[in-house]
Amino acid sequence: MSERYAHSAHSGHDVNWHLRSLMAAGLICICIVAAAMSATDRADRAAAEKQAQRAIEQEAVMVTELARYLAAETASARNALEEPRLKPARSAAETFTGDAVADFVDFDFNSLTVAKLDAEERNCLAQAIYYEARSEPRIGQLAVADVVLNRVASRLYPNSICEVVFQGSERHTGCQFSFTCDGSMKLPLNRRKWKSSEDLAGAILAGIRAPVSRDATHYHANYVSPGWANKLTPTATIGTHKFYKFPSRRNVAAAPASM
Repeated sequence: MSERYAHSAHSGHDVNWHLRSLMAAGLICICIVAAAMSATDRADRAAAEKQAQRAIEQEAVMVTELARYLAAETASARNALEEPRLKPARSAAETFTGDAVADFVDFDFNSLTVAKLDAEERNCLAQAIYYEARSEPRIGQLAVADVVLNRVASRLYPNSICEVVFQGSERHTGCQFSFTCDGSMKLPLNRRKWKSSEDLAGAILAGIRAPVSRDATHYHANYVSPGWANKLTPTATIGTHKFYKFPSRRNVAAAPASM
């Protein structure tokens, strides 16, 4: 009996040792997995911080350029106001000399139409910025404007800002920018944000532009998942918007659904 007891005790000791070994091995595996997850998490956080830093740097550059543009515009307006408004009147004979009449006849009135069109284009771009991104940081507003201009440059869309922005707005469905057909434009404007949108639109059309959307022609808010997004290539996430471009021009038969 004592030998059996000794053998049983020895077997129990072996079982306990194996269990402890398995538990130790399991704990080691858990520690390794936890360490790997922690390292991955740290790497993800570092990448996110780097991306955020790049966005801040890009926005700082654009804000600086915008400030210079606005300072120049302000200086120009101040100079115009400070110039003498009253000048000696010219006689009728002086006014209607041969040269003056010739200048009047030869004047290109198309330039007035061009100036009006430029003002309309600026207003349409300002509307897109205001209604689509007025609560976004400056770089997010620039990205929305970039999408509009990318569409103007694309053969798949109209070749003017106003036509791009208001494409499909005459229909109940199918408008490319939702604010043009959902009643948003009937609401009162936030004057401060509208003025900021106008200033930014003017600066962009004056040449202050960066391809922050990375050639995107589409975007949507991050709280929706439109069906067309899976057919396009993601380019950037800026603020609350995700941006996309066509995967290949050769594979595009027609412009996809609205944003």
